[in-house]
Amino acid sequence: MIEHRPFGIDDPYKRLATERHPRDPEAGDAPQIGFRTAPTVTEAWVMLERDGAPERHAALPLAAGLWTALLPVLPSGSYAYAIHVTDGVVEEASPRFDLDVARRRRADRVTGAQVDVHGLTVDLAGDDGARATLRLGASGPGVARIELWPGAVPAGTAADDTAGAMPARTPQPPLACAITDGPDGWTLRAEGLEVRLDAAALALTVTRPGRPAATVRTTVAADWTESADGRVLRHRLDVLPADDDPLYGLGERFAGPGLRGHPWDVRVYEEYKEQGRRTYLPVPFFLSPRGWGAWVETDAPAQVDARGAAVALDVEAAPRAGDALVVHLIVADAPYDVTAAFVALTGAIALPPRWAYGPWMSANTWNDQATAMAAVRRTLAEGVPATVLVLEAWSDEATFYAFNDAEYDAIPGGERLGLADMRFGGRWPDPKGMVDACHADGVRVVLWQIPVLRTLPASHAQHDADVAHAVEHGYVIRHGDGTPYRNAGWWFTDAFVFDPTNPDARAWWFDKRRYLFDDLGIDGMKTDGGEHLWGRDLIAWNGQRGGELVNRYAQAYVDAYHGFVTEATGGDGLTFSRAGYVGAQRTPAHWAGDENSTWGAYRASIRAGLSAGISGLSIWGWDIAGFSGEIPTVELYLRSTQMACFCPIMQYHSELHQASECRDRTPWNVAERHGDPRALTVYRAYARLRMRLLDHVAEEAEALAAVGQPLMRMPALVWPEAHDALLEDPESYVFGRDLLVCPVLEKGAETRTVRLPPGDWVDLWSGAAFAGDRWLIAPAPLERIPVFVWADSPRLDDLLAAARGFEAT
Repeated sequence: MIEHRPFGIDDPYKRLATERHPRDPEAGDAPQIGFRTAPTVTEAWVMLERDGAPERHAALPLAAGLWTALLPVLPSGSYAYAIHVTDGVVEEASPRFDLDVARRRRADRVTGAQVDVHGLTVDLAGDDGARATLRLGASGPGVARIELWPGAVPAGTAADDTAGAMPARTPQPPLACAITDGPDGWTLRAEGLEVRLDAAALALTVTRPGRPAATVRTTVAADWTESADGRVLRHRLDVLPADDDPLYGLGERFAGPGLRGHPWDVRVYEEYKEQGRRTYLPVPFFLSPRGWGAWVETDAPAQVDARGAAVALDVEAAPRAGDALVVHLIVADAPYDVTAAFVALTGAIALPPRWAYGPWMSANTWNDQATAMAAVRRTLAEGVPATVLVLEAWSDEATFYAFNDAEYDAIPGGERLGLADMRFGGRWPDPKGMVDACHADGVRVVLWQIPVLRTLPASHAQHDADVAHAVEHGYVIRHGDGTPYRNAGWWFTDAFVFDPTNPDARAWWFDKRRYLFDDLGIDGMKTDGGEHLWGRDLIAWNGQRGGELVNRYAQAYVDAYHGFVTEATGGDGLTFSRAGYVGAQRTPAHWAGDENSTWGAYRASIRAGLSAGISGLSIWGWDIAGFSGEIPTVELYLRSTQMACFCPIMQYHSELHQASECRDRTPWNVAERHGDPRALTVYRAYARLRMRLLDHVAEEAEALAAVGQPLMRMPALVWPEAHDALLEDPESYVFGRDLLVCPVLEKGAETRTVRLPPGDWVDLWSGAAFAGDRWLIAPAPLERIPVFVWADSPRLDDLLAAARGFEAT
């Protein structure tokens, strides 16, 4: 037995002892070969084929049958190796493994240039014979488009192509450009944009005419890594901000505030709790408070390294992208105008129905109709408003479209079941009656989903028929050899993964779920998961492969569900998603993923929501006080309830657990568990306040979406002239256009130190007026969160009137 997987399972952060390191070596690396053998093996070695000659490299024994062989530093080229073992009697050899050692190439001299109405094309050359092409143009007002092509631009590639026609970008023609020659290079002018290219230094300066602060510089020498057979593997580019220029964005980021001082992976990844710098929802876009930003137009994983003066972009080459690196540099009048320009390129912010802005209720232990309806009845009896009920544990988790304990006669996998085909009993005896009862009480129903066909421990007739049909018709993600991919991640391991890029697969998949809307009348779907597309040889129906699917799959899956739910509800439904990528703002709503019930997770989630907003995501929330572990303290529960009242989505939720005690995050359970009625009375007051603010929240979301901006914004970017001072209070935020929300984040606090932005502000609770641009000690008793209203708001009186109805007893 010889166990060796050169690339492991392609988990970017967890390495196997039986894989190769590095997985993809470059010239100068000394590869390490890890493997496992039977315990009887007494000697092992690696035979490396170099220039047609074999080299023997001894392996070192480690614990538990593990071995490692250290190969020498290798120049670029094509190699192969095999692992040999012996027990002293019999020698065994592994299959032959290819080993491609890549080389880095660079083209940094101008050898020619051509001008047309859409931009400038520059021919580049390097010392080792490298050739590349630089194309400059304008992809929108204030947006410079940079394309770097190792070699020549493929014939037939138009100036408005998107290097692979990625679904992330809103198709639009490039702007016409005026280009002039100068002694040192060229100047390109378009609407809201001036681009200067220094031909000798290959340095690009992008600025907004009349606003010199909105200036960004970058190198445009072509710098790439290629395999021995000439395939482009990676691109590199340096963006050169001013030394003291802060940076923000890259999607939903729990660490921060800001990006400076760290490398950041742009890769969809499920890190269960304590995400750190990893995220479910990355976006390769960042901006500066000076009014510029950068979007790397790619689906492939990337790294943005902000540790040095230069911001180094290291981007995997997407197989369908024609080997080009495409970067958009945006200059605007204000930071959130940069966000708006990015949204214009990647899709307008979509908004949910108004009912989504009310309080939500959820618990993963509500796994039968009696329990779920008891929670609804209790919330009504307690006078606690709720507009949404989320049911996670409703399905059989075999089909994911039939209620648990429903009985029916199995049908062929290509057909669908309807409500009339099912006999209900057990846990969910009357789903239709349940949904109707919720609707009668003004509560909408959202059901949980996951994009997989599980591998079950025992046969299940309908599931087996569905799997057979999906595999036979190519409705699942495949390996390059055509075999179906089985999820390599830790959640739903070995499951087949639904391919949302295949229109026939979408029709089949959603046809099976249509009765939930047509017959039962549900209102939306909680689209969980989508983060476990690991494997460089994976391929989807639309041709996307390997690394591209790591990021694009999660958004393609949510896009498909969003389209289905919108059609099935006539626009009166929503999806509620954890993961996503570029374009996530088109598919509301989202939540911040799995979090502990801790003060640290509370703080990190606020930062995640603000970071997500910079990248265009507007309708966002988190599980009040965290969903995991023992129930939170009353103090943490109420402090996070207060924040959630002034947040796009106000929801409590709790995980499935095996504890004997109830851990639901309902306000009455928190009150009863702690013997403190304030958990209920104060939650009730904020839920009622949220209902009085519901129309206001919806109108603010609409107004900001119309200009491409999120509902939650960082004060340091709304008032960049006061950036440094406002950043000292990084968890305060602007909600809508009028409210400054200052969450209380310290255990035992009775006051909150607030940095008021410029302008005049009015305390929401008392009506007291304050001059801005100063620090203020605001009272923060347990039932109050400091919130201030912009004094010039046309909605000032309405907001103060809503707060006057607040009763925390």
